[in-house]
Amino acid sequence: MMVHEPERQVDDGTMQGSDPGGDGLLRRRLARVGNVLGTGAFVILMLMMAILVITMIQSQRTGGPPDLFGHQLYIITGGSMNPTFEAGSLAILDPVSADEIDVGDVITYRGASAETPLTTHRVREVNESGGERSFVTRGDANRVDDPPVMAEQLVGRVVYTVPYAGRLMEFGQTRRGLLTLVIIPGLVIIGFEVRNLLYLAGEMEKQKRQDQREDESDRVSV
Repeated sequence: MMVHEPERQVDDGTMQGSDPGGDGLLRRRLARVGNVLGTGAFVILMLMMAILVITMIQSQRTGGPPDLFGHQLYIITGGSMNPTFEAGSLAILDPVSADEIDVGDVITYRGASAETPLTTHRVREVNESGGERSFVTRGDANRVDDPPVMAEQLVGRVVYTVPYAGRLMEFGQTRRGLLTLVIIPGLVIIGFEVRNLLYLAGEMEKQKRQDQREDESDRVSV
């Protein structure tokens, strides 16, 4: 029987495949990626909060609906347009003229009296009589048409809806909502950014000390 002498292994204090320098480089790269993602999230959240605050302040000053880049924002309160969009959605309206409305468009219009709330339904018919336009509308969840809608009742055409955003905006118009949605998240984001800046400053200081040690070692060896 032949006996093979086991190969001798020399323990030089390192493990096979380990690379301390490579690990440090990987950590620095991951830190940079994290900083970039954190900064991007910070910018997006700050932009969203700024838009929310601006639209709320504008609405309170004018007494009208919030306006964003020429589009009016309305909160859907009823479920007559299910399943197209549900109550609590945010409707973004383009204030077009009656001549631009076609069958199939979803429009928002005023009631016959000032006390009647706004209605957002789909156009089923477009009629013209005596040079005046009127519309027959119905909610997607309804079985009966609405009373005729005259051109002067038109508020605008719905171009986009955001689910649940209406509830969020309605909550944001309260003091508690302002505190919850704007002030607290802003402080949290600022805290994270301060932490990232301190971390970067520490990493730069470590790199500076390492460079100094390497320079001193080179001068001694020379």
